[in-house]
Amino acid sequence: MKHQLTLLILLYSIGISAQNWSVINKDLKIVDTLTYPTEIRIYKDRGITNYSSLFRMYEDNAGNWTAEFYEHWSKIDGVATLETKKSILTSKSDIEYVYFNLSRSYIFDLPSQNDIQWKLGKRGVIKKVERMKRGKKTKEYEMLSKHVMPLDGTSYSFQVKNSYKSNEFEFGSPERYRELYPEIDEPKYVCELLEIIRNEFKIWTK
Repeated sequence: MKHQLTLLILLYSIGISAQNWSVINKDLKIVDTLTYPTEIRIYKDRGITNYSSLFRMYEDNAGNWTAEFYEHWSKIDGVATLETKKSILTSKSDIEYVYFNLSRSYIFDLPSQNDIQWKLGKRGVIKKVERMKRGKKTKEYEMLSKHVMPLDGTSYSFQVKNSYKSNEFEFGSPERYRELYPEIDEPKYVCELLEIIRNEFKIWTK
């Protein structure tokens, strides 16, 4: 029986992190390195549950494309056993077209969320504020910024390579950031990538 647990207390027992996929890869019996000439991996982490998943598509040396979907339920002592599931996917469109569509949405160029965190907020206003300093009232300039940190518990890790280029980046809550900051390109393109996968392969639809 598969357990998708959401209790916060289990977070530390599960130990799944968007930045530590080696344990997941070992359970799925795949290597950490992208070994095919062209390969795309997108890991989806459900935060405080014991469930994670991986979309993988690759082209081998003979020019044959394959798309796979892995599901992973981590072991939790006394609660859930380790379970994995692998499915072969079929795309709605020609799979090479899917690859170029992902390239068109900048999968080889997008940065990690941490690298653009300064964009994900509203520029602060500059005000003179009164404060106590060494027992005396003083007035100093201060920039008051506003940053919203949406946490829906879902994050994505992207790993891609071809013969010319490679890229790795991570992004959490991209749909919410796109809604909050429609003028920023990066959340928009991350959402485009996910929409392509959903529409073509019918995964991650919920």
